[in-house]
Amino acid sequence: MNEVENTMPLVIDGGRKTFHKDLTIPDPIPSQAYGRVEEIMKSAKLFRYSGKSADESETALLEKEFAEYLGVKYALAVTSCSSAIFIGLMAAGIERGDKVLMPAFTFTAVPSSIVHAGAEPLMVETDDNYVINIADLEKKVAENPDAKYLLLSHMRGHVADMDKVVAICEANDIVLMEDAAHALGNTYNGQQAGTFGQMGAFSFQSTKMINAGEGGMLTSNDPHIMAKAIILAGAYEKQWAKQFFDRPDLLEKYQGYYPAYNMRLNEVSAAIARPQIANIDTKGEKFRRNYFTIANILNRSEFIDVPNRVDNELPVPNSIQFNLRGLTGEKIRTFIETTAQEGIKIAVFGMAEDNARCFWNWRYLDTSNEELPITEGMLKTACDLRLPVFLDQEDVSTMGNLIVRAIDRVKNMQETKAVLTAAD
Repeated sequence: MNEVENTMPLVIDGGRKTFHKDLTIPDPIPSQAYGRVEEIMKSAKLFRYSGKSADESETALLEKEFAEYLGVKYALAVTSCSSAIFIGLMAAGIERGDKVLMPAFTFTAVPSSIVHAGAEPLMVETDDNYVINIADLEKKVAENPDAKYLLLSHMRGHVADMDKVVAICEANDIVLMEDAAHALGNTYNGQQAGTFGQMGAFSFQSTKMINAGEGGMLTSNDPHIMAKAIILAGAYEKQWAKQFFDRPDLLEKYQGYYPAYNMRLNEVSAAIARPQIANIDTKGEKFRRNYFTIANILNRSEFIDVPNRVDNELPVPNSIQFNLRGLTGEKIRTFIETTAQEGIKIAVFGMAEDNARCFWNWRYLDTSNEELPITEGMLKTACDLRLPVFLDQEDVSTMGNLIVRAIDRVKNMQETKAVLTAAD
């Protein structure tokens, strides 16, 4: 795995340490991809069905190896995780007007995919540890017996108690689809995230575990769902013969009965993504070391809470989220400004007017009557910080200490202001 060169992490500024690495830089592309991309470019065969067989298709090989890594039967490479969600819902039989349960804390692409499929998002509370609220899920299921789909986002790689989620779905005949865009390589009870439901959706966007710029993957163990998905993604005129799929009889059956949305991944993107599968577990180990190092430092502050993750989860966190305690409004803005001065850009989900992870900004939906006090309260104090793979233990320790120092400075400023106000 190539390392990205970056500036030195620390500079001395008037006797103070500040952080000077660019946290927006995506994870590097393995050098193995360069030669293969060049070969494909020279051949001009960028279309996934340009070859004569699956063995000649970089995209088909990516699908095969991705499925093997996850331990599932089938994988279909598409243009994005949103495409995977849309096609998966369509292949599972969703109909116009159907209700789809989903956590209220997710990225706008998730409800957008539901709307794209002609269905209706039905939001469920999200807890302070960023996973779906089980009690509210049970409540919404009971209140909406016609809701037969759950699109479960593992937002920022936080995986819920999957034993309880699966039990609820099975007891109520609910189709479970996992949005594992942020959770590739994450396991629960040793099982890969994205493999608990009938379908899983994954992302290859540049800030995800696999960086192909764009792209995504739909996975399933159900041959009927995958056969329909292959047709829906755009395998026209029996192009599906150039894919690794063991049920051609189903493809023959469904060909022509489902529309082709042409959401296929191209050969260049597949060639960029494919060698990164081998790096998932190694990157995951580094992400975990860095995450828990900085989490332990942040939790020393009485104003910061990095929530415990659910039992039996083995995360692969390339970012960290933490909740601010005892700070609101002006104090939070001052904290964000102070950390930015230290060279660390932190986002508070609910403070930006256009943050696409806040449900009240999804204006294409009518959220005016939504009562989601737990999610809303969490979003207004929850911080988001990237932890790219090029960071090392010294980097994250420095970041953690600078963040704690910044919040202490905010506290001291407030105490000084209070004393001056009392003196007046």
